Amino acid sequence: MTDAPFAKLDRGETVRVRLVNETAFPHAMHLHGMHFRQVSRDDSLGPMRDTILSLPGEPLEIAFIANNPGKWLFHCHMLGHAASGMTTWIEVA
Repeated sequence: MTDAPFAKLDRGETVRVRLVNETAFPHAMHLHGMHFRQVSRDDSLGPMRDTILSLPGEPLEIAFIANNPGKWLFHCHMLGHAASGMTTWIEVA
């Protein structure tokens, strides 16, 4: 995990993150501290969640409001993947 956050966000900021899985494996991407919604191709929003399955070769987008101050992990929930480097963090201030 890096010393610098993946993103520095202002409290209350609306965020959209595009995830692109360029590996051969599915990844259950998990965000601590906040919930997000998947953004579909027509910009409609799915249900609230904190984990989403990212499939190989299928980009996806999530959106959330950074409403919880702190330093929050964003990682693959498959522990072997997280331990091998699929772990980062965001900071909300």
